[in-house]
Amino acid sequence: MRETKQWTDSERWALASETGFACAYCEVIFGSVARRPGSEPRIVRMVVEHFTPVSWTGIELDAENLVAACQICNSIKSAHLFDTVANARRYINRRWVQLGYVIEFIPTRSHFEAPELWAREYARYLRTVGIRQDAE
Repeated sequence: MRETKQWTDSERWALASETGFACAYCEVIFGSVARRPGSEPRIVRMVVEHFTPVSWTGIELDAENLVAACQICNSIKSAHLFDTVANARRYINRRWVQLGYVIEFIPTRSHFEAPELWAREYARYLRTVGIRQDAE
């Protein structure tokens, strides 16, 4: 079993900033809340994703192969191989629709400009939909 790199906060921040703090595939802002029918709401969290799967390249740390993705798209994409991010995006977006995902809460620029207000509003929203902040 191969070891995976543990990304630092600064590495994750730098990668996420390249996509405007949104998933490279679904373009949903990290911190949004998604739900699919019959499931609990999920916070859209960032993961470091290998565009070309490591199972194909064998190279874990190729910076040119890394994108900021959400955990939902990372799971949908899995080890599928695509020639462009646009083609991966089309496939993943179709799967989002087929699986019935909807976005229930999307942070806005004002949330990031006033983080203390955002934190209170976000915590209140998560409580109303029954998500513990330390969940997932």
